[in-house]
Amino acid sequence: MKTTDEDSQTLTNQLKEWSVQIAVLGAKQDAATVTAKQFAQKLAELRTKHHTATQQLRELELHESGMYMWENIGCGG
Repeated sequence: MKTTDEDSQTLTNQLKEWSVQIAVLGAKQDAATVTAKQFAQKLAELRTKHHTATQQLRELELHESGMYMWENIGCGG
């Protein structure tokens, strides 16, 4: 049968182990948060570039098809 000192030591060791695990998981969470923010920023930048390129492509297609001239004529230009 374990003595009170042995029980106390067992619990103390378990608490120390859990403290280490908490610290490690906390550090991983912080790193993941930073990474997620970087991904979100990069995603926003890429969406903006995609939108701009899509608009430019539409304008080029309009010019090539001659629709741009018809649009200008329709507006009085």
